[in-house]
Amino acid sequence: MENQLVFNKENIAVTDSLIIAETFDKQHKDVLRDIRIQMDYAGEEFSQRNFAPSNYEVRGKQYPKYDLTEEAFTLVVFGYNTKEAVQTKIKFIQEFKRMKEYIQNQQQPKAMNAKESILANMKLTIQLNEDVDGMKEDIKQLRHDMDKKLTLDYSQQQAMRNAVNKRVHKLWNEDMVDKKVYETMRRVYAALWKNLKDAYRVNAYSNILQKDFEEAMSFIEGWRPIFNGSQSA
Repeated sequence: MENQLVFNKENIAVTDSLIIAETFDKQHKDVLRDIRIQMDYAGEEFSQRNFAPSNYEVRGKQYPKYDLTEEAFTLVVFGYNTKEAVQTKIKFIQEFKRMKEYIQNQQQPKAMNAKESILANMKLTIQLNEDVDGMKEDIKQLRHDMDKKLTLDYSQQQAMRNAVNKRVHKLWNEDMVDKKVYETMRRVYAALWKNLKDAYRVNAYSNILQKDFEEAMSFIEGWRPIFNGSQSA
C-alpha cells in the first residue's frame, strides 16, 4: 500500500527509517544517526529485538536502512516535539494499533461474520479514539512539564547577547552612565549581566528558562546602571 506508515513483517507490526525520514521531513542519514545513538543507549538485547538492519536499492546501488518495532520507533522519535511531529507520531500510533489488530485477526482461525466484523471495527475505532485522546493529554502534560524546565536555545541566547550589546552601547554613547564610576564599557557590560543573572537567580544567563525569555529581553531593554559605585566587574 502506498504511503503506508506501518506494515506487517513476519507477523510483526513495523515501520522503517525511510518512512520516518519522509514523514518527519528529515534527512535519512540523520534518522540513521538517531537510531544508532538510541541502539547504543538501549543495549544489545533491546536493539536485537526491536531494530532490524536491512537495505534498499537506488539505481542499482544498495543503501542501509532499519526496520523498527513500535517500541523502537517510540524511542527514536521521542525527542521530535514540534507540533507537526507530535501529530505525525499520533498517526503512527494509530497505524501500529491497526496493524497489530490486523495481524491478530489474520492469526485467528475462526472467521467473523459480517455483523461480528462491523462490531469489531466499531470497537477498534472507539478504542483508537480513546487511545489518541489519552495520548494527546499525555503529550500536552509532557510539553507543559518540559516548558517549565527548558532553558534558552541557541537563537535565544544570541538574541539576548545582541540586546545586551545594543543596550550597553546606547547607554555609553549617550552619556547615560556615570563614567567616573564605571570607567570602561566593559564594567557596564559586567553590571548588566550581573543584574540579569541576579534577577532570574541563575549562575549563567544561558540557564534562564525559555518561558522567561520575553520578560528577560524587556529587562535588558529597560535596564539602567545603579549610580552608587557598588557595581563591579
